[in-house]
Amino acid sequence: MRSRPERRGAPRVASRLPLTLTRQAEELVTRTKNISASGAYCQIPRFVAPMTTLQVRLEIPSRSHPAHIECQGVVVRVEPARLNPSPSRYHVAIFFSDLADRDRAVIARYVQQRLRITSPRA
Repeated sequence: MRSRPERRGAPRVASRLPLTLTRQAEELVTRTKNISASGAYCQIPRFVAPMTTLQVRLEIPSRSHPAHIECQGVVVRVEPARLNPSPSRYHVAIFFSDLADRDRAVIARYVQQRLRITSPRA
């Protein structure tokens, strides 16, 4: 079986980081399922239409103190959470559409550190 080429431009790592999504006056508090320097994947309790712009708050852990990142994100994919018995749960992919370069670097560094920890050594 041939593997499909990876379409993502940035490496992604499974990680459960605190994440708050805000649209209009509604806040959705959740955790990431995975993250990259270009976006995050999470589960939320409500349907949010693709191409919806959200305010994103994310906490990236570090040895000294966590980095609090705020940016805009765009919902690029929404899927019902089929394995969850609740019909009102959705898996959502969010593209970070307006993220400061320094914050993108913080996320990329975190992802690289996690990849080094979780990858098998040769």
